[in-house]
Amino acid sequence: MSKLLGVAAAGFVAASTLAAGSAIAHHSTAMFDMRKNVTLKGTIRRFDWQNPHTWIVFEVPNENGGIDQYGIEGMSPNYLVRVGWTMNTLKPGDKVELTIHPLKDGQKGGFDVSVKFPNGKVMYNLPHRP
Repeated sequence: MSKLLGVAAAGFVAASTLAAGSAIAHHSTAMFDMRKNVTLKGTIRRFDWQNPHTWIVFEVPNENGGIDQYGIEGMSPNYLVRVGWTMNTLKPGDKVELTIHPLKDGQKGGFDVSVKFPNGKVMYNLPHRP
């Protein structure tokens, strides 16, 4: 019986270790250039208030007269509520300026740093020190 318990305990430890590793990997910012900021002006198409991360679909006019669509990852709703955001902070059609850490691979996307509204108000997605 104790041998069976030992095997079960070893299996539990192995499974817990694998689960923890995937949770840590999930929250990695390795795909973003966290040393670089890019500011984009455009229109909110969609704001998904969901776990584990919020998501912004952002439309930015390009030099050819078209629209480029960016996928912008944000912090969790739990974190954002603590710094003043709500599920209604961004609405489809809002014209804003987003500052992001861009994707390293050059695709149109990134990690949200801040949102600046037309009235000058700035909401930060990441911890901010003035």
